[in-house]
Amino acid sequence: MMKDSATQHSRRVLLTAGVAGGLTALAGAGAASAAPAERAGGRGPGKPGEEGRNRAAVLRAFARQNAGGDIYEILHDDVRWTIVNGRTYTSKAEFLAEGSAPILDRLASILRMTIKDMWTDGDTVIIRFEGDATATDGADYHNEYCWIWQMRGGKVVRCHAFLDMIAVRELIERVELP
Repeated sequence: MMKDSATQHSRRVLLTAGVAGGLTALAGAGAASAAPAERAGGRGPGKPGEEGRNRAAVLRAFARQNAGGDIYEILHDDVRWTIVNGRTYTSKAEFLAEGSAPILDRLASILRMTIKDMWTDGDTVIIRFEGDATATDGADYHNEYCWIWQMRGGKVVRCHAFLDMIAVRELIERVELP
């Protein structure tokens, strides 16, 4: 499906502004930093052992998703998942049933997640990525995401998720569930 470039540009501006605003607020609180060495896979300031373990756990989860598995295995049962400008889910079960299912149930293929940037600081991992799949109606689904994960023991206990809610709404309105 072709989109006009003004709509695509508006989406990018809204997504970028939302993500930048959230990252600025988070960085201002001292919770995360995006050192160039970290993006290149090096270690920045903080707790290198914890950051390395968290980074490895996140990379395994994304690899599992892209191999046809379930990225959400990394979630703690009591995760608090907030979709920014959306709602907050207070458990893994609630998020899976009410947050991710309305999207995933409309996809005919796996949601391939391509990491564009990743930053780590102690127990916090910020992942900016693109998600692409084919919907059950045959049309492409594309979204841009930024997840800010707080980790404990290799599991996500807190998430702030930024995503293009216009793309989600269009998918839900366009694709009927059986």
